[in-house]
Amino acid sequence: MRPPNRLIAIVMIPPKRFIPIVMILLAVIPLWGENSITAKMELFNLAGRMGSNTWYSTGAGIASIIINQKDNRNVKSQIKFSAVIPDPFGDDPVYFDIPRAYVKFRFPGIRAVIGKAPFSWGEGLIFNAGDVIFGDSALETNLMQSEFLDSATWLTTLYYPLGDFSYLEAIVISPDLISAGIDITTAGGRLVTKLDNTKVESGYIFAGTENAHKPYISLQGNLYLDWHLSASTSLPTGDAIPDSLKDSLVITAGIYSLVRLGYDGILNYRIEVLIKPYEKWEEYSAGSGEPESYGIYLYPEIAYSFNSSMALVLRGFVSPVDRSAVVIPGFSWNVFQGFSLLGFAAFSIGGPSDTYAWEPESVGSSGFALMAGVSVIY
Repeated sequence: MRPPNRLIAIVMIPPKRFIPIVMILLAVIPLWGENSITAKMELFNLAGRMGSNTWYSTGAGIASIIINQKDNRNVKSQIKFSAVIPDPFGDDPVYFDIPRAYVKFRFPGIRAVIGKAPFSWGEGLIFNAGDVIFGDSALETNLMQSEFLDSATWLTTLYYPLGDFSYLEAIVISPDLISAGIDITTAGGRLVTKLDNTKVESGYIFAGTENAHKPYISLQGNLYLDWHLSASTSLPTGDAIPDSLKDSLVITAGIYSLVRLGYDGILNYRIEVLIKPYEKWEEYSAGSGEPESYGIYLYPEIAYSFNSSMALVLRGFVSPVDRSAVVIPGFSWNVFQGFSLLGFAAFSIGGPSDTYAWEPESVGSSGFALMAGVSVIY
């Protein structure tokens, strides 16, 4: 599904006119004040198998220009232009977007953010029950990438510090420009504090698009290993609250650690678990036609950096109930300053009807894929 376009520029400007506008902005922005401009390209060749016997090969790339305001203690802003080549959502050769466009500013005693900005509540790299806006799509995360970025949406936040480790934050997420009705606005808040050596975060969102109340709580601390624990639920504005409380209850937890090996080697590892207590805990029978959603999933990851230029990673998703998994090894090699080689593979281990199938029954699913390319930053 194409991400919603929230900026009038994206809605109204045809792609052929987008590039000249970006070039004009890049020419005049240096006149406005101190800023830094970064360009990044990631270009890949991909090959794999869809379904049980359909092979494909294609090329793809993402180009971004990021402009950051700097040297102003009270105001920080960022705008990011990006192009996906080819357009994965349609027949256009290029899909243009503005994934970031926001301003952070502060007055004495209060801070604020407005615009299309990253949003991250709760704890967890992939599985995070505290992420009451984007958390439902955790199992759809693309693991064949070198870094994971927080999802962004159009928002307004107010941040009020309560002490060294405590603060209140309120948020309003506006509906899409093409949507009608203020009743689908999303709004809420959170309180973050520290008890002894444990970070405690609790919050609430009213999701207008779902007409549901979403409370959550997250804990994060260290006991030999860094750990986190979160829980959330979704309560509709109706009469079926007890059933919804059970059906939507999500619990996530994880541990993480970093170990130095030798002079410049770093080993870091993590494991995260996603638990839905009232989902299915027995394997579906083949051909039952029931949706394959189980009560537990795992995300393990281990990475080793030889030095500042070479890193190996092994990660994936595991479905313990039907004993299937998708395994993703990868590497990144910073050959020259600003130039890196990247490579990933993904292969599934499971039967045709399992969550992660080597030869999936659906022609839209892939059991094997290879990706190799380059990343350039300048």
